[in-house]
Amino acid sequence: MEPIDLVQLATDLDLGFDASPSERCDPQLFALIEDDDGLAVGFYGDVGHIELSRHVVPPPGCKALILTTTGWSAPMEPDGSFTHRPSLHPQRKRCCTTTVIGNDGDIVSVLRIADEEPQVLTEQCVGRVPDALRQCWSRRSKDAAA
Repeated sequence: MEPIDLVQLATDLDLGFDASPSERCDPQLFALIEDDDGLAVGFYGDVGHIELSRHVVPPPGCKALILTTTGWSAPMEPDGSFTHRPSLHPQRKRCCTTTVIGNDGDIVSVLRIADEEPQVLTEQCVGRVPDALRQCWSRRSKDAAA
């Protein structure tokens, strides 16, 4: 099978969640699975980054994992520091990410902050969510990785 277009997948899935970031829920994990009938999306349910990094194993035929999460965004100080936790900042906004891992461990994330245009991140994916996805992705079966 050809490599998955992770940017297109992340963008399409982000658009599929048409609710605003404030209406989204706990982290949810999906798997893009290839079988004899083609590609299908499987739903794991609510999965936190600790469970994802330690326990979840991608299913056979998994071509990509997709994790949607919500949180808070707040401006940083000019020096890059924070004066408040984002959830307590007076200028906080709800945010949502749709993060996809696939192919040879490539990661793409769509960041949607309330009242702003979504941003597609292809190389800056760092933090708990990408790290948990990388750890989970490394547990794919050898058949799925081929």
